[in-house]
Amino acid sequence: MWKDVNSALKALLAQHHQKVRRRNFLEAAMGASALLALADGEISLAELMARDYVLDHVKELQVFDPNEAAELFRSYAEAIEADPDAGSSQVLEAVTQLSGDRELAPLLLRVCVVIGKADFNFSEREREVVATLCDVLGLERWGDGETGGQGDGEQREQREQREQGEQREQGEISQ
Repeated sequence: MWKDVNSALKALLAQHHQKVRRRNFLEAAMGASALLALADGEISLAELMARDYVLDHVKELQVFDPNEAAELFRSYAEAIEADPDAGSSQVLEAVTQLSGDRELAPLLLRVCVVIGKADFNFSEREREVVATLCDVLGLERWGDGETGGQGDGEQREQREQREQGEQREQGEISQ
């Protein structure tokens, strides 16, 4: 009997831990996305649409009510607009909760980059925000503001080779 009770308690504890972890991810994702979207001075419709797409398609965020997530995003955005230093600190505090998480930290950065690039204007200021997020999360920074953590060097090399091939092809076409 005690074995069953112990197993049930462990299962409940694991379930609670997963719930807290996902909630921390939601908080960090909405805060960091708001910070990144505001980095160039305004939140574009494309960035809001990308946020909604992410909420619908990222498994770790699908468990939350999209209206609750959008409200969190709005709340962070208002805090950043009202007092950029205090609002940014609030966001970075939420992001710190994912520092060292080998699964969620890189996912958080990918979510932010998708939202930041949604308006086809990934500004220098947005790149700086991504670099700061990488530092807070303990992830490697690189080139164009994209991240991913472990194994990124290989993926980056493959992407660079693909881009070089595309540039060569375009050069051949234009000649």
